[in-house]
Amino acid sequence: MPDQSQNARKLAEVYLDQPIKLPDPVRARIEAALGGPVLLYALADLDASLNLARTWVALGEKAVALCAEEGGPDPRLVPRASVAEVRERASLACTSLHLVGADGEALASWRFTHRQRRGMANLQFILGDDAKARNAAGGEAPRAPLPAPDPAKADASYFESLLAPVRKAQALVVPNQMAVVWRLLGYIKPYRWPVAAGMVAAALLALVGLAPPYLTGDLIKLFDGGALDPAVAPEAERLLWLITGSLAAALVFLWIRLHSLAILGEYVARDLRRDVYDRIQSLSVGYFSQHQTGSIISRVNSDTDRIWEFIAFGVVEVSLSLLRLAAMSAVLIALDYRLGLAMVLPLPILLWGIVANGQTMQKLFTAAWRKWSDLNDVVAGTIPGIRVVKAFNQEDHERKRFGGRNAEMTETFNAVHRNWTKFWPALMLGVHAITVGVYWLALPRLFGDGPAPLDLGTFVAFLLYMGMFWQPIEVFGQMARMLNRSLSSARRVFELIDTEPEMLERRDAAKLDPMRGAIEFEGVTFGYDPLRPVLRGISFKAEPGEMIGLAGPSGAGKTTLVNLIARFYDPAEGKIRADGIDLRDLDVGPTGGRSAWSSKIRFSSTARSWTTSATACRRRISTT
Repeated sequence: MPDQSQNARKLAEVYLDQPIKLPDPVRARIEAALGGPVLLYALADLDASLNLARTWVALGEKAVALCAEEGGPDPRLVPRASVAEVRERASLACTSLHLVGADGEALASWRFTHRQRRGMANLQFILGDDAKARNAAGGEAPRAPLPAPDPAKADASYFESLLAPVRKAQALVVPNQMAVVWRLLGYIKPYRWPVAAGMVAAALLALVGLAPPYLTGDLIKLFDGGALDPAVAPEAERLLWLITGSLAAALVFLWIRLHSLAILGEYVARDLRRDVYDRIQSLSVGYFSQHQTGSIISRVNSDTDRIWEFIAFGVVEVSLSLLRLAAMSAVLIALDYRLGLAMVLPLPILLWGIVANGQTMQKLFTAAWRKWSDLNDVVAGTIPGIRVVKAFNQEDHERKRFGGRNAEMTETFNAVHRNWTKFWPALMLGVHAITVGVYWLALPRLFGDGPAPLDLGTFVAFLLYMGMFWQPIEVFGQMARMLNRSLSSARRVFELIDTEPEMLERRDAAKLDPMRGAIEFEGVTFGYDPLRPVLRGISFKAEPGEMIGLAGPSGAGKTTLVNLIARFYDPAEGKIRADGIDLRDLDVGPTGGRSAWSSKIRFSSTARSWTTSATACRRRISTT
């Protein structure tokens, strides 16, 4: 079994309900029937009646084996040389593959769910490629043979085929949201002073905000029978000045908080953009061939900008709202424990609703940002190629493509809005219901009914504090929406930052100084998909000053060969040497190999010509 990471194994255990490798008893039966090791395999998880069942389809050097996992007859073998065509029939429920002989005879067939599609596609490609090669050569395949059988590679290929869609689907969920939060907060560490200024100002703002309601209650108590006694006028004036001063101080602290944290948010967004762009520069070319340009651009620009909101407002607002909520609860209970408990006891229900809705919003926002990236992909692909679009009169096609993506994005964002516009009124309904309940409880006591009369001053102070009590709840509701929007973007940003380059430079890499410019290919095999080689067993040598011409149809691998010389990719097999040194042993940094040897090789496209013939494309390569 190949060495999978702990995270990969955990994903498999959580999300997959099928074996993560070919069971040993089944492998033994298949290899005994094949007379050799298994090169590649996949699981057909449906029977002819579309019931769940397990039949393993394994590829050997000479035959294809079909073996039921539990009991059943011996593995059924289909010679690979007898397969003339591989037919696929897809439907909404499942897909089936059919092996057809030269005379149209049905050799074998099996059915599988969409989960197994990737693994089956690898088998389909190899069998179909062999069939095409034999058909073109009269039964003899002129291409390089398959790599030597390697059971470990077969297990790795199967495991990856299962895990790839799980990893892709993982982008729509956040298994550990707090991990993303803590990592995001790590970007605040270099800016301790702005954070401290913003936090202190916010704390003082909350503290000063407690004074006006309390002072207002004392002011109302000075009135006796609706009139103010002139003897207490100085005390009333003093209270008014205190209220005015506390409100003025609150404005000062508010400005300090907004100013400090807004600038802090921009610094953090700048650092994130820097880290994302640095990672982009270090990634291998293969990453960009597998990911859309628009998705990458949206992570650098849009996603980092959304994170600014969370840093500038969310961090402090959420943390201080928790403290404010606890303080307000204590103050309300201290003023009047009966009314205070009526306010505080329903609080867990409201908070639970906010958290539950936040989880739903997280999924909706992540899906919406991916639709946003899909729309950017269309624009990023069309604008640079606008000449091609116009040359082939594809304007209507591009309009339809953009319109489709635009409609999908609009619908996903509307799903966000529908969820929010249902949740927020429901939350406010709960808040207003509790407020009305407090009025009904307080009214009889204001008239002196019952064992615990309530004076007007205390009740007014209670009402003012009650308004402040609901502010954190509203903040939580608003911040839950903003937080989930920002964390969805943060996850996409960290996903890119955590991507490891496919090709790593050796620490002891050599430098060609001086450089002659000789290039040698020795048995080079390469494919953008390891199971689907574009180049097979290529060998040649170009000496300095020698000119070599490459001819072949579109897709034959001419551009791929040039990319290998520049070491944008590493070959799966064989070696490419520059002046006798393997490119993988050369320094590819700015002062090393790639810039040096690429400048020694001239790729001329002036001799390229296109005709209706499949072999019309030609390219000259010369070395100096």
